[in-house]
Amino acid sequence: MKILRPPRIRSLPGEGERSASWLELFFDLVFVVAVAQLALALADDPSAGGFARFALLFVPVWWAWVGYTNFSDRFGADDAGSRTLMLLGMLAVAGLAVAVPEAFAGASAAFALCYVANRLVLIAMNLRVWRHIPEAAPNVRALAGGFSVGTAIWLASLFVPEPGRYLLWLAAILIEGAVPWIFQRAVMTVPTHPSHLPERYGLFTIIVLGESLVAVVIGLDHAEWNLAVGWVAAAGFATAAAMWWIYFDALDSPRLKPTQLARNTFIYAHLAIAMGLTLAGVGVKKAILSGEQIPAAGVWALCGGVALTLVAISLISIVCMEGRRDLTLPARLATAGAVVLIGAVGSELAPPLLMALLLAALASLVGFELVERESRAAETRTR
Repeated sequence: MKILRPPRIRSLPGEGERSASWLELFFDLVFVVAVAQLALALADDPSAGGFARFALLFVPVWWAWVGYTNFSDRFGADDAGSRTLMLLGMLAVAGLAVAVPEAFAGASAAFALCYVANRLVLIAMNLRVWRHIPEAAPNVRALAGGFSVGTAIWLASLFVPEPGRYLLWLAAILIEGAVPWIFQRAVMTVPTHPSHLPERYGLFTIIVLGESLVAVVIGLDHAEWNLAVGWVAAAGFATAAAMWWIYFDALDSPRLKPTQLARNTFIYAHLAIAMGLTLAGVGVKKAILSGEQIPAAGVWALCGGVALTLVAISLISIVCMEGRRDLTLPARLATAGAVVLIGAVGSELAPPLLMALLLAALASLVGFELVERESRAAETRTR
């Protein structure tokens, strides 16, 4: 490994297959902590305001991961300079995680400062690319420009008292998020890698699914054990397993369309997937701890999170994936609708019955997709 090596474009056709690097996997670990902190904050306050605060904090944490992941997909290097910058970005995200619990109780300045530090490191990485790769200049101008405007707003928010500070955070998030859509042609001057990018987003999905399993363990640790609690916990684990099955069967070895619309939809739909799975984990925890009846907020976290995830997976299949359509797509959407209906009556049901209905809906979908996949395979063999 060299101390300094000029960055190069890593997503051109000649690069071949790529997998996540050890540095990228290490980078992901700090987001395990950040997502866990966000889930705990929501579990402590599952009110309407709590959901809004959860979303306002979740999006910048996720967006921080996206910025570094997409950069590494295009320009990732393994010299000492690149490693150092990535580690500095990790340190800033660790600060975000620490600030999450008090971000709406006196520590909002710390959260904003850590986000600014994270963005400044990413901007520095982009400027390094601008210097060494002239053909990437349109891409860097668009993305680094958006990051710079957003960072300036986050910095300005430090001089605005709450709750106005949070409105500036929202404005910065919307501006940064709009850049890939507004400047599509400039961003597409450097493509994304067809195998590396989907793998990275799949790995983040694994992180969030892991939080659902942590929620089961934490719930059991604080619950009084009995047969009903044991069933709810087992069903919570099975729900996470079913979501894993559905996601990775749907997006296993995906053939993404080579368009900016497909790329953007794939990325932004994963925000919905990550939020949905985190919400579902919080809902499972509430179901384990609720006793005879789950609060309405816990029901909607659980059922709404599962439905949101199913809809987002379906959106990716419709907009982003190459290949023929099959009956699994309407089956996923129908299951999402059924889960919403379960949520509508869920607060009137005992937790074991609610979990049984939810698990039955997901197990039916998994079974249908298995049959449909086998049917397609048999059809292919007979041709």
